[in-house]
Amino acid sequence: MSEVEVAPHAPVQDERILAALSHVSAILPMWGLIAAIVIWASQKDRSEYVRFQSLQAIAYQLLIVFGWFLGMGCYMVSVLAMVIVAPSTEAQVQRYATGPGALFYLSVALPLLVFCGVLLGWLATLGYAIAGAVRTLQGKDFCYLVLGSRLRRYLEKA
Repeated sequence: MSEVEVAPHAPVQDERILAALSHVSAILPMWGLIAAIVIWASQKDRSEYVRFQSLQAIAYQLLIVFGWFLGMGCYMVSVLAMVIVAPSTEAQVQRYATGPGALFYLSVALPLLVFCGVLLGWLATLGYAIAGAVRTLQGKDFCYLVLGSRLRRYLEKA
């Protein structure tokens, strides 16, 4: 007698909506994380699909928040560098009657470049979260790169 492996059931509409909400809540910084935690806490015992998707959303949004703080720290350091470097090059320009050098322009442009990089990174992570919401709303399984497989292994052990 051979055992037939039963495929996991397809998620019902309520499960798909909750899973999609946990992913798309990344649009609201910090509040989205709270929403994903509430969805996970209320549904973790009811639906394996929602439990996995909302746990992924929580971990991903925590990474987004960590990345945002790291990026803003880099931005603050670049602003501090501009505040220190720009006046010293200004004094040098007045003393030697030369135009501002590359260091001056770099110190002024660096904060803008860092902020644009942080903003583009944040928009990219939001796009990825929205893609996860669309896939789960369609009832398909969605795994974030690296993070999803690690969480799946963790849940299988537990």
